[in-house]
Amino acid sequence: MPDGSVPAERFPRQARRVELLGPDVLDDPRYLVPAAPSGETGLAWLRARVPRFCDGAQHRRRRAAVDTLVAGLSVAPAPGEDPTPALLRALDLPAACAPDVAVVAAAYQPHTRQSGGADAALERLVEACGARDDTTAARICLLVQAHGALQALLEQRRSGLPGPPVPTTRRVAPDGRTVEVDLTGAPFGRGPHACPGRALTAVLVP
Repeated sequence: MPDGSVPAERFPRQARRVELLGPDVLDDPRYLVPAAPSGETGLAWLRARVPRFCDGAQHRRRRAAVDTLVAGLSVAPAPGEDPTPALLRALDLPAACAPDVAVVAAAYQPHTRQSGGADAALERLVEACGARDDTTAARICLLVQAHGALQALLEQRRSGLPGPPVPTTRRVAPDGRTVEVDLTGAPFGRGPHACPGRALTAVLVP
């Protein structure tokens, strides 16, 4: 969910173009998360303010904000309810934001298909949150990363396929290569970027 190991990173294994490594590298500080270009609006603004795309002290600060947000949530989904509206309600946001969350989640990773529509959806979410600040970034971060991961989990349950719902994440190796990391055996990630929303997952998708 809302950090570096279980975001919406569903790379088709038959189309892999980068090296696949085991999850031990998630504990190796030499392997960094891929950085993302910053911006003043749209998805570039969000990526520049969430823990997913940074390391070190900046990551620790942003991660602490997400951890605090998650710890203060009271999530109570109705039986069979989709997890995104339930999470929106817990964040005091309208369920009508759910389509925008889905659009932003699909374009959240910089290497996925980008669109002006995704940037516009992000701006509507910022408006719904009421401010363009770090608190809003943490709320939207939680929403979009949870959406991608939990929809993948629901799809996996429907299909009955084995393995983690999100099979891989990405890191930058010490020599500058971008590598994929197999999340088999570590579906919530490991190390500093391990998913802080594990308890939320059990509530939203019991």
